[in-house]
Amino acid sequence: MGDPRPSWDAYFLGIAQAVSVRGDCTRAQVGGVMVKRLAGLPTQVGAGYNGPPPGVPGCLSAGACPRGRLTAEECPPNTDYANCTADHAERNCVRLTPAEHRQGATLYVTREPCPSCRTLITAARIGRVVWPHGEWHPPGSD
Repeated sequence: MGDPRPSWDAYFLGIAQAVSVRGDCTRAQVGGVMVKRLAGLPTQVGAGYNGPPPGVPGCLSAGACPRGRLTAEECPPNTDYANCTADHAERNCVRLTPAEHRQGATLYVTREPCPSCRTLITAARIGRVVWPHGEWHPPGSD
């Protein structure tokens, strides 16, 4: 009989989903959790969600984001984010994770990273990214 507990991937994706509810965006609430193997066990070393930098009015709280006022037809997902006041969950997760824990870590996010976040993830030397129904191994992470 197998272990009835969820896999580590399912467990940390669940935590990323819980983190996402703090997201300050009318279009999507995204959460991320950075995990590193410490003392032999997968350990959460950082977390982040999408939202504006501290002190900047956000989408949900103030309706201040130009992108948030547009429909998906007017501004499709994964198009240029120049009209968005928020930092993505991946960027906030990288920013809030100590540098010594990023290299080779696994980043769990609630949706597939956009092209800009993929570039950041590669530069941060994160080893693996997992989202519901997908995963990615950044170049040079082997």
